Amino acid sequence: MKRFTALDSFRGLCAVAVVMFHTYVVQSIAELEFFKNAYLFVEFFFILSGFVLMHSYGQRLNSAQGLKDFVISRSARLLPLHWAMLLVYLLLESGRKLAELKGFTFNDPAFSGATAPAEILPNALLLQSWLNSAITGSFNYPAWSISIEYYLYLLFGALALLARRAALKAFAALALAAFVTLWHGESWAKLEIFRGLSCFFAGACLYGLYERIKGLSFYGLDFNLLEIACLLGVYRLLVTPMAHKGVWVSLLFCGVILVFAFERGVVSRLLRQRVFAWLGMLSFSIYLTHAAVLFVYKSAVIVLEKLLHTELTTTQQGHDMPGMMKYIATHSLWLDNAVVLLQLLTVLAVAAFTYRFVELKGMQWGRRLLGKDRAAAGSVAG
Repeated sequence: MKRFTALDSFRGLCAVAVVMFHTYVVQSIAELEFFKNAYLFVEFFFILSGFVLMHSYGQRLNSAQGLKDFVISRSARLLPLHWAMLLVYLLLESGRKLAELKGFTFNDPAFSGATAPAEILPNALLLQSWLNSAITGSFNYPAWSISIEYYLYLLFGALALLARRAALKAFAALALAAFVTLWHGESWAKLEIFRGLSCFFAGACLYGLYERIKGLSFYGLDFNLLEIACLLGVYRLLVTPMAHKGVWVSLLFCGVILVFAFERGVVSRLLRQRVFAWLGMLSFSIYLTHAAVLFVYKSAVIVLEKLLHTELTTTQQGHDMPGMMKYIATHSLWLDNAVVLLQLLTVLAVAAFTYRFVELKGMQWGRRLLGKDRAAAGSVAG
């Protein structure tokens, strides 16, 4: 089965951009306007997930057993790392509670607000983005999109099995309805749900389009210029203030994914290089572990600030938060950027560790479950 290497690498770069978005260091590259809008790369993740799942499972979800295998496979892919990071956050909150007893102060008290005990169960069940009673960005806040994506997987599998020939029409209807809801900006449910619905099912439909046109020669079309234009378009759209930005960016990402799926241009050749492929392989771990790493760094700076009796943080409006929050501020341009680089390198190191010892182990666990399930089915049939 074809592997979209350039798109995998793209996902890795987008995950790094999201790390920069959550890196609050005053005089650093992370404060560039491009990275201040990098939260929109979550739309790219949703679209690519729909595209890749349609490629991998579109023809395989034709029986109840196929759906069961799909659910096991997807659960083994997402849940182990998510649960591991939830446990890490519970340990971090416990450490923060001990630090508070020693006189240190943070943005919010330990085990309160987004890390209150009431948020543990919704997070464990990946329901934090679906329940109006739960805080979407609670505990490991990047996991809000994993919460959306996991249940979209289940919906995708059920529709692919039940609708069969009409599945693409159902996906298109869901995507269109969700985009309309986002355009109006009001809903009875959390808007994050519609961010996922619109992009994920648009990605599934996009793969249907790719399947129809992939055999065409595209004579005279310069994919080098097309890929470069895509990158320039993404940059321009992200840094430009506009209404309904999320919808426009999502539509642009659909075009980007379609272009790079062909892997015919110079940028695609670059993205197939080992370092970018490595980032793509680690993208899920980068995304799910980075918030905890950044939390540890900021906590360490707060402790160091108190011990040295010097200001190493400042409080200002966060670009993704409704209120004020602490930023690292060493009062040196070079030191601030060195802190960002060190944080990023640490995220990559932690991601490499969790990929090997959590993600891969989870996938192996899933394959064992699938093997046992098929063996049991065979013995019953016999």
